[in-house]
Amino acid sequence: MILPDDFINQGFSLQEVRTDDLGIYIDIRRACWKNYADQYYGGWNDEIQTIISTDSFHRMLNATCFYKIIKDDQPIGFFSYTEQEDQIGNVAIYILPNSCKTQLESFFIGQLTARSEETGKPVNVTVFRSSPQKALYERFGFKIYDKSRTHYLMSYNQKDAEETANYMNRIYYKPQKQGE
Repeated sequence: MILPDDFINQGFSLQEVRTDDLGIYIDIRRACWKNYADQYYGGWNDEIQTIISTDSFHRMLNATCFYKIIKDDQPIGFFSYTEQEDQIGNVAIYILPNSCKTQLESFFIGQLTARSEETGKPVNVTVFRSSPQKALYERFGFKIYDKSRTHYLMSYNQKDAEETANYMNRIYYKPQKQGE
């Protein structure tokens, strides 16, 4: 993945994530998610969240795409997704505030929708209910297909979103081939 020149000219770059990036990943995830943990889960517990973040990080090391976002030689975020046989999922976009956050998020969401168009696979994301990312995803054509107490489940492909609307279909979902 290559950033557009306007981002590069502002000092942004992408780097493949390495195992020694775990500490900065946890710090950035904390900066991005602490308010949501406070709002929905009764507060940010460093011990618990470090375990969760460490597990998430190690799973993401095997993702299709996992980049560290750099601004002027300083890590400011992470972007990842996993492309599976039937969908693009496990999407994570963590970008520190005051870092061209919305413009960068828009770029990465655009990359996801472009990949969806290339492959015909839906993109499924989970967004905190109070997150401004919800509106950004909607601008790119994502639709809410389900919700929990804390999250909206959204899909870029409306037909596929309707087919994944119930719990069992989300677990066993396989798209039909053309002509079936």
